[in-house]
Amino acid sequence: MVNGVIDIGNTEVKFAAFRGDELLDQGKTGYGDWDELRQWAEAWQVEAWILSSVQKTPSSDELGFLFKELNAETPLPVTNRYGTPSTLGKDRIAGICGAALLFPKKAVLVIDAGTCITYDFMTAQQEYLGGNITPGIHMRLKAMHQFTGRLPQPDWSPIDRFYGQNTQDSLLSGVAEGVLGEAEHLIAQYRAEFGDLQVLCCGGDASFFEKRLKMNIFAAPNLVLFGLNHILRYNQALHA
Repeated sequence: MVNGVIDIGNTEVKFAAFRGDELLDQGKTGYGDWDELRQWAEAWQVEAWILSSVQKTPSSDELGFLFKELNAETPLPVTNRYGTPSTLGKDRIAGICGAALLFPKKAVLVIDAGTCITYDFMTAQQEYLGGNITPGIHMRLKAMHQFTGRLPQPDWSPIDRFYGQNTQDSLLSGVAEGVLGEAEHLIAQYRAEFGDLQVLCCGGDASFFEKRLKMNIFAAPNLVLFGLNHILRYNQALHA
């Protein structure tokens, strides 16, 4: 059986085909470009789907196939200890389920560096406890431009020094050092509280963290897709 997963994020739609836990193929498109997704699904003969969306969820008629939507009532392969599961971002819990698949007997901290930067922690017993949400790199640059009278909004590109010698580089270095310092502090806090853990990094800006954090970081760019497939397979086993 070929399973399909769809992750509708803030900026793009990602999709992938799996056989078991093996990733067969993946792609991405813009929100609303469902013809491309339908053609891809037909080519791979996808038989079952799970969908996670932080935007308006398209209908089965729009997509052209039936799917299971990830929500607060969906059975999960991990224990969710979050206080308000109905408000928990679907991408966050999918990332945690992906981490549970990759590191089933280890405490993990998932850093998802996207529009926002999220930090999500799960114990070695696969209990998800919660985490942190902070502004992402591009959001920080945009905010400094929008909430001041004269600061520009430079295109994101890390500079070589930790300080800037002009306004643009000062903004870039400030954001870079700010998000790195934040990440190092939070990783240290989790390790002090819970002991040894594996740090995983995913999201559009994951490579920046992977290259610059002086810690044992495991890059997992497709973590949310693997997590969605893990959730789908768990539910398929429940109903087998």
